[in-house]
Amino acid sequence: MARVGEKGTIISISGKEEVKRFLSELGFTTGTEVKAVSLANGNIILDVKGSKIAIDKHMASKILFCPES
Repeated sequence: MARVGEKGTIISISGKEEVKRFLSELGFTTGTEVKAVSLANGNIILDVKGSKIAIDKHMASKILFCPES
């Protein structure tokens, strides 16, 4: 799970095809930069391509990203 303020690049998306498609439609695609904006009650708000998107912890666990160094 990303920490608030942490940026990184999406490496892969796991899960069933409908989960991958859903996340892709929200902008979560391999190679995309994301930033963790806020964490609350098991949910995370991510900045993706300039949009703030809230997803739950279960959905966020499907996104593998490499933090910036």
